[in-house]
Amino acid sequence: LRVDGSLTATLSVLNQPPFGFLDRANLPVTLTEGRAATQGRVLWPLMPRPPGDSIVVEMASQLTRVRSDRLIPGKLFVAPALDVAVSRQGVEIEGPVRLGEVAATGAWRQAFGDPSRPGSRVTADVALSQSFLDEFGIALPPGTVAGRGTGRLQVDFQGGRPPQFALRSDLLGMTVGLPAVGWSKGPGTRGNLLVAGQLGAVPVIDALQISGGGLQATGRIDLTAGGQLDSAAFSQVRVGDWMNAPITLRGRGAGQPVGVEIRGGTLDLRGARFGAGQGESGPVSIALDRLQISEGIALQGFRGDFRGQGGFRGEFSGRLNGSAPVQGAVAPRNGRSAVRLRSGDAGAVLRAAGLTNNGAGGAIDLTLLPTGGEGTFDGFLSINDIRVQNAPTIAALLDAISVVGLLQQLDGQGLVFDDIDGRFRLTPQQIIVTEASAVGPGLGISVDGTYTLASKRIDLQGVVSPFFFVNSIGSFLTRRGEGLVGFNFTVGGTADAPDVGVNPLSILTPGMFREIFRRPPPEVAE
Repeated sequence: LRVDGSLTATLSVLNQPPFGFLDRANLPVTLTEGRAATQGRVLWPLMPRPPGDSIVVEMASQLTRVRSDRLIPGKLFVAPALDVAVSRQGVEIEGPVRLGEVAATGAWRQAFGDPSRPGSRVTADVALSQSFLDEFGIALPPGTVAGRGTGRLQVDFQGGRPPQFALRSDLLGMTVGLPAVGWSKGPGTRGNLLVAGQLGAVPVIDALQISGGGLQATGRIDLTAGGQLDSAAFSQVRVGDWMNAPITLRGRGAGQPVGVEIRGGTLDLRGARFGAGQGESGPVSIALDRLQISEGIALQGFRGDFRGQGGFRGEFSGRLNGSAPVQGAVAPRNGRSAVRLRSGDAGAVLRAAGLTNNGAGGAIDLTLLPTGGEGTFDGFLSINDIRVQNAPTIAALLDAISVVGLLQQLDGQGLVFDDIDGRFRLTPQQIIVTEASAVGPGLGISVDGTYTLASKRIDLQGVVSPFFFVNSIGSFLTRRGEGLVGFNFTVGGTADAPDVGVNPLSILTPGMFREIFRRPPPEVAE
């Protein structure tokens, strides 16, 4: 058999009884336009009811100038040249094609007489870009992909059902990100992308998986009736070692940044890039199980509402280490997040942070500004009107300088400090106190040094000035918290078992010359 003519006429011949190739594929003979040059053979034994395996069909066609808007409804399919093979087992068409704005090289296959393989299938290597997503109506969150890569597309056609598709790619050559959570993968890094669902006027995307560059995300996408993003719901998003939470991205209309909802999970600010460097972003509503701020400082039951205008910022509340209620704010700084914590019960906050069990009352204001490497902050602490009782370190100091009256206060109602101020550097390993003071009518203390978080080791030095209300005369010549007369002291050991030492001769040294009895305070890089 040799056939040379229009593609429609050729398909009509191949659809004649007893073959009915197009009918078997549930496709019309007017499926495509173009030219077909076909040749092959049909072996049909001249006998009544010949056995099926005795019938041979071998046909091959070269199709040119192929064009169809019916193969995939709503999409224009064109191909300069295609090869077609037809046999009793099925039909196969392969070659380079263009679907709308998307170029691909692939094949369409239809098996005959195999109940396990109903319908037909298209497999293709496609040029993957934002144009591909637009052409197929796959509305990923804005900023998810950029650049060009390749992907493997599979589309399954079965009668009476919308075409089912799956797209896989290693994402090489593409920049892929979820700007709302501060993650991106560069074009030189491999990853994995799976988008699966069904095609139609409004595609259904019931599986979306993205991984690579430290991210693992699994979810689905719901589109509006107009094909815009309604929501991208990820049941789990893991970013490096700083985020593990379910996240929903809410569409807010064309040209608008998506909204972000987090309900559960954990987030670690020490390594977070959450909302950093992404320009304008939509509203962010967070209800985390745990927000880790630094080593030993975390907020449980974290609740906050944030916005992206001018950088990631907003207000929040939670329980410090699961006990002390605090409120605070987050603001962008140096590509990371600065944090401010406030509470009307400073004593409870200090207990929750594991710094001291002896404070009661007071108001606390703590600011952490990111600096240096991940998990490193410059800290500023202010506490007002706190009462300290049964503090072993202060008791040891007062005992060493024989201030009996203040010792009795400490064991009774406690010492009152009107103001406590501190400047420090918080790293993942330690707190470096560059300058701190506590001032009350009965006592003034200045201190600097280091506190190791894991071992709770203390290496502090300072000056204790008894009867500070009177002793503060001349304090303008000294550091804050020091009076004209004071004792130099050191504190070593651990927070649970401090080792206090006092230099009694330092009482003879006026405040302006007191530095000769102590080492310089620790320095930190600006």
